[in-house]
Amino acid sequence: MNRWRIAGLLLLAAFAVWLTLRGCKPEEPAPQVPPPTAPQVRDKFHASRPLQVVAIAAPSSDPARPAADFAWLERELRHLLIRGRMQVAPIGPEARPSYTLRVEMHSAPATSATLELATPDGVVERERNIELGRDEFEILRSLAAALPEFLGAAHAQGDWVALLGTTDADAYRAYLASANELLGADGRGFTQPASATSSASVDRLEALTRNQPRFARALSLLSVAYLGLGGEDEGSLTNLAEATAERALALDPSLTNAQSALGLVSLRRGEWATAQDHFQTALQSDPNAPAAVEGLACLLMDVGHATAALPIAQRAVILQPHSVGANECLAYAQLATGTVEADGVRSTALDVAVVHALDAVLSGQIADAQQILRTAENSRNSSAWVEPLLRAVANRRETPRALQAITRAANDGLIDPVTELVCGAALRQSDFVFNRMLRLDKQNEAVPLRILWLPKTAFLRRHDGFETIVSAAGLLPFWQDHGLPDICKSEPAVYGCRLKPQKVRKEE
Repeated sequence: MNRWRIAGLLLLAAFAVWLTLRGCKPEEPAPQVPPPTAPQVRDKFHASRPLQVVAIAAPSSDPARPAADFAWLERELRHLLIRGRMQVAPIGPEARPSYTLRVEMHSAPATSATLELATPDGVVERERNIELGRDEFEILRSLAAALPEFLGAAHAQGDWVALLGTTDADAYRAYLASANELLGADGRGFTQPASATSSASVDRLEALTRNQPRFARALSLLSVAYLGLGGEDEGSLTNLAEATAERALALDPSLTNAQSALGLVSLRRGEWATAQDHFQTALQSDPNAPAAVEGLACLLMDVGHATAALPIAQRAVILQPHSVGANECLAYAQLATGTVEADGVRSTALDVAVVHALDAVLSGQIADAQQILRTAENSRNSSAWVEPLLRAVANRRETPRALQAITRAANDGLIDPVTELVCGAALRQSDFVFNRMLRLDKQNEAVPLRILWLPKTAFLRRHDGFETIVSAAGLLPFWQDHGLPDICKSEPAVYGCRLKPQKVRKEE
């Protein structure tokens, strides 16, 4: 009986211990509710941020009426922003998402506009309607008065009206007409000047600067206008451009066109480092200055830096699609880097077509070369040298006659030195090419070195004349300070590739 009692007590004790332990078990934690997400605060625009500029016409109720072209307004607005110590975003393949100043013009002629400041993802941060005048001068005056406050410009004092450069409406209109011709999308460019058959812009600007000698913007534009002319007076025009640019910069050191003109002058003289410094000074202020963008792209091609030249040449062609010089340097950059698009649209200018024809000939694609040259824009008496060239490409026995025809065309001014050299290279006449290069160098004329850096012109790099022209052109000091040409990566034995660069400066 005592055994059962003891056993019962033990069971009771065990049950009591179980109850005690069960009561000591920690409670399950309550599910945690995540804290409320803080509302996203959108980054606000600041005056130090780069801006894109877009000027468009408001939608019209008349679908038959063509949309107005406000490229001139975008260019002038970029000028106001730059002179107001704000940043302008570059266009082209290197462009990054940025804030956009959008100006929507109402009615025709414009009497009002809507200003919008949009974030990189397209959200309108601020908006304002303003009244405008009825001509270009009054439109710009109204916008110059409104923009500093609208954008919160850090260095604005009153308005930006004084930044237009003149208070004379007629003088401004004359300036704007020349700027549209020289810097607009239809401009022919500056590194391949046309024959001096039309100088309306130069005549207009010369008259304007005589009447208003302190109109610095007009002087600055005149300096690049001189460089857009060619012909027999190209040397004297180069000197005149230099003197005019220096006069303009003495009035206003921040003028991008004048800096660009000095860069183009140095480029023609083969002063590579000086030219690059001028171009980069201009592009630090205005990354979309057409003359500086084109000049830097062609400079980089001439010194063999094709990879750096490519995006800049692409920007130059976006800015001026009809610029022969920009399209030519883009063609060289694409061929040198192997980035030519098979279905891409090629410029039909003969100066550019011969570059693509050269590549086709050296690739053995004779039919393609014939089609490229025969479908290009026909220049004066081009058949006098194009047909002999094509016959010689197909039959080497015709080479002497082709060289004679090409030389006559160059002497008669039908083709420029670049085209003459390209034709010689297409015929694989290395002596002809380097003799012409050395002649240009001795005459202190620009030497088109960009032909030396194409993958299919290795026969030129193996010629004794390559070392001579590289030394005469002063490329070795430039390479030592600014980096070796791209060709050294694939052909390290090329003359100059064994230099040890002392410092490499970042290209624009």
